[in-house]
Amino acid sequence: MKQRFTLTPLSFAIALALSTNIAHAEEMGTLVVEGDTEQSSTSNNFNYVSKVAQTATKTDEQITKIPRAVSVVTREQMDDRAPISISDALQYTPSIQTNFYGEDNKQDWFVIRGFKQANNGLYQDGTRLYSSSFYSWQIDPFMLERIEVLRGPASTLNGQTPPGGVINVISKRAQLEEDFGSVTGTIGSNDRKEINLDVNKVINDKLAFRIVAITRENGTKVDEVEANRTLLAPSLAWKISDDTKLTVLASYQKDDSDPYLQFLPMEGTLTSNANGKINYDTALGNSDWETFQREQTSVGYELEHIFNDNLSFQQSARFSHMDINLRQLYYAAYAADYGFSSTRDTILRGVTYEDGDSDAFNIDNRFIYKFDAGNTKHTLLTGIDYQSIDINSKSYAGTILTADDGNFLFNPYSPSYGSSISLYSYNGTLTSVTDADLQTTKTKNRQLGFYLQDKANITDKFTVIAGVRYDDTSNETNNTSTNKKTDIDLHQWTGNLGASYQLDNGLVPYANYAQSFTPIIALDADNNPAKPEKADSYEVGVKFKPQSFDGQFGIAAYQVTKENLSSGSSGTANFRQLGEVRNRGIEFEAVANLNRAVTLVGTLSYVDSEITKDTNSSNVGKTPAQIANKLASVWGNYRFIDGILDGLKVGAGVRYIGETYADNTETNKVPSYALVDAMASYQVDNYKFQLVAKNLFDKEYIATCGDGFCYYGDSRNIMASVTYDW
Repeated sequence: MKQRFTLTPLSFAIALALSTNIAHAEEMGTLVVEGDTEQSSTSNNFNYVSKVAQTATKTDEQITKIPRAVSVVTREQMDDRAPISISDALQYTPSIQTNFYGEDNKQDWFVIRGFKQANNGLYQDGTRLYSSSFYSWQIDPFMLERIEVLRGPASTLNGQTPPGGVINVISKRAQLEEDFGSVTGTIGSNDRKEINLDVNKVINDKLAFRIVAITRENGTKVDEVEANRTLLAPSLAWKISDDTKLTVLASYQKDDSDPYLQFLPMEGTLTSNANGKINYDTALGNSDWETFQREQTSVGYELEHIFNDNLSFQQSARFSHMDINLRQLYYAAYAADYGFSSTRDTILRGVTYEDGDSDAFNIDNRFIYKFDAGNTKHTLLTGIDYQSIDINSKSYAGTILTADDGNFLFNPYSPSYGSSISLYSYNGTLTSVTDADLQTTKTKNRQLGFYLQDKANITDKFTVIAGVRYDDTSNETNNTSTNKKTDIDLHQWTGNLGASYQLDNGLVPYANYAQSFTPIIALDADNNPAKPEKADSYEVGVKFKPQSFDGQFGIAAYQVTKENLSSGSSGTANFRQLGEVRNRGIEFEAVANLNRAVTLVGTLSYVDSEITKDTNSSNVGKTPAQIANKLASVWGNYRFIDGILDGLKVGAGVRYIGETYADNTETNKVPSYALVDAMASYQVDNYKFQLVAKNLFDKEYIATCGDGFCYYGDSRNIMASVTYDW
């Protein structure tokens, strides 16, 4: 049975906060109203409110004129909340479940508008961070200028994308205006020690250089699980002429860590076990054997040339390389279920092993042509993009179990760890395996896309955006050890159509239709290629930009239908394409600098996610696993101005994540939870002293359960930092 959701309590709280703060702002003096000066999505606008975004149209466009739901997390907001991952940075953004596996150092996980996404929906500087499986990019938020989120299907400009939306991270890059820099030292929970550096140097009026660097080491809430990161991200801005600009962006990141995620059994975490509850800090793996080592390197550029007032050309390209070495243990089954024990206090542990590398290349070429047709002003965008990834990986096939000092049984209720790990293949009987049993798989994925988009300003107030795209994709896998191959080609058309109208009172109603697709790299039991997942979305909404203070508000209602969902292993009898999921939802977002002192962010989201078609008819009408139907958050800052507290800023926030189910049958329910965050900073001359607390009251909770596993959420994390700016 679907639950009803009432927006009243938090809506009332946000309205009350707005009215109270506006009244207080009027007492303090004139409100700060953002002017009509141009703003860029690649430079810092030094507040929480951004006028423009580039992700929806591939050009800097006023957010209020985009007939889509778009959110921006600015550098200022990230500086205040000190996020440690992109997931962390998006915790106060509507319709996004972030960290829903808890904090992970292998990749960032998101649920957007009720759809899961990881590898397909993350972009950097407008081009896809092409990832696959464990070869997934993780971008440190310190190297970012902003994060833009376009919710809903977005294949028309991007090709294969999930229906939830696109997350586009914008890199810090060299600026030609002035020299600046900062160095920050941080200490925190779990022995966190970190130094950050960000320096921009103007060489002359045509050339500037910037360097961003990080060195960090930290532990985690899990015993003996530690991490180290080194990051270096240089960039160069070159104004070749008044009409031609080139920005070169590079990065090198090395992670030498243990894998964070603990794949815990549902029994003993979500459901009861006679031995009690598995502790929050229990490690299932052996830290002497487990490892997660990743080196990711990229180099790319952005080129812009203006031919005349009407025609310009833009090109974005990036080459990236990654090396991965992953060894991790996870819960496979209770030993009693397979006859290894007669009591339910021990488990068998499986092994994840991955060793390999990937090379990815992206290039996007686009012409922008502006012209008038009668009284209608057109901006025509036409482009060709290409993306590819090649992966060479080594891993074990089948189920691999582990023995610790020769013992297959591991007690998570009273854990002990041996000094040596041995691996065994299990298929009814146990057979010892070595490195000689590793299988090599080569993967080649390609996408070539042609797209066309027209933004038509029919009047100063009425805007229509329409687009169409054709994609040619190919996906090949070749297990050179077994000579098993998969070769899938797909040709796909997608489109979008949206319109907005700006009323005299500042309200901007809009509507849009959009499509997306995602190839499924799998074969059915008859070795026929799987159908791609496809989605159609209908969305209506209203945006509002007040005149009396600097802020943006938006409310949107949508329906997204996704078909051809898949489950099971490629080429086997258990592979099936489940059918269809329909998500209907409503979301609200408020971001406001009410005056020089008060900043507020508030979000509300509700999604009714329902399985509408399934080969297992008993699942029809049920909510898909791990999807929370209610999300809410509110964050506020207060900056003291003048007086003895001048320079002090305090902030606090609450995040609420609703109940989820552990499976598609609605059998086991994961409880909802609410977390409190807080910060305080003090600026004196060029120094800033800051204290940030995440999950302030150290609430223990289960972030999610699915596929028989459960994952504890993040514990309290307190960080103290000192920054020197110049």
